[in-house]
Amino acid sequence: GQVFVGVRRIDTSRAAEIVQYGRDVESLVKDRLADVAQEDKPRVMIAYYYDDAGGLRTSGSNFFGQYWIEVAGGVNVAQELSGSPNVNMEQVYQWNPDVIFITNFSPRLPEDFYNNTITADDWSSVQAVKSGQVYKFPLGMYRWFPPSSDTPLAVLWMGKTLHPQLFADIDLDHVVRDYFQRFYGVSLT
Repeated sequence: GQVFVGVRRIDTSRAAEIVQYGRDVESLVKDRLADVAQEDKPRVMIAYYYDDAGGLRTSGSNFFGQYWIEVAGGVNVAQELSGSPNVNMEQVYQWNPDVIFITNFSPRLPEDFYNNTITADDWSSVQAVKSGQVYKFPLGMYRWFPPSSDTPLAVLWMGKTLHPQLFADIDLDHVVRDYFQRFYGVSLT
């Protein structure tokens, strides 16, 4: 379709293709995870924002992380909280997540958790850290944590990260290159 803005015509067909692609990816991910029992889903925490000044904020229900975690086959450890609340380490110890995803709104990196270099917080006993399951959300056209045009890639990346055996046949590098070429006309190196 086309939309007229002033005297310019804007082609909206690419946006519609991205939306359909996103729906197709979500269906693929859900189909692959259909037989995963609730007790076999990893317990996931999102470090939405985390720095020395503002503390640690996570993603509870009614926030983007709830969708990401559920569609990717995980269980949000913070689902009893709402929005993006601050939490302390005692709460993290109680949750003891299997996997931690760090958003691009946070300056923290997985190495900060693994090397236990975060001032005043000891991550060494948290299961995700002990098992090497701390991941930074990728960057694409925008940050992958909030909904964006790269949402289909984020859904697939999270599903593959949480359940690599169910997505072993999917070459994510190839998918990302194809996506950027198809929708943005960009050849990634």
